[in-house]
Amino acid sequence: AFVVARVCLPYASRAKTFEGAMRAARDMDFRRPAADRTPLEDWASEVEMISRDGRWRLRIEEGTVEDDGVAAYVVTCGVSSNLVGSRELGRMARLVVGRNPLWSQTPGAPWRWERRTPRPDEYAIHIDVTEGPDRRAVLAARGVYY
Repeated sequence: AFVVARVCLPYASRAKTFEGAMRAARDMDFRRPAADRTPLEDWASEVEMISRDGRWRLRIEEGTVEDDGVAAYVVTCGVSSNLVGSRELGRMARLVVGRNPLWSQTPGAPWRWERRTPRPDEYAIHIDVTEGPDRRAVLAARGVYY
């Protein structure tokens, strides 16, 4: 939950840049995988980092996608672990969101929270927990900018 609050949400809300999110993750002892010795490209749009003990993964990415027929710039920061499932990640998300009136749970989606923004036609921020077949559960903070 601390990583989501200190790295992912500031990145999703654009309070931290891509590089700033990586620095914040490094400050929390996240590193690039030991086998990955390739330097990051100057214009890298995604990076995956692991915790020092190897239990947690952090993926930071940005790029343009099409959302309901409109081009949107999306920044995503996701946390996952091979030891924690979607239920535990959902609890972590609830800790981050707490009883803050700016966050609301999406109807019909028990693992998704939307943040009320002053200009919803310009940007949206949400947290969701996803889990797919043959994939580990991910708690992600995502900022969508139209």
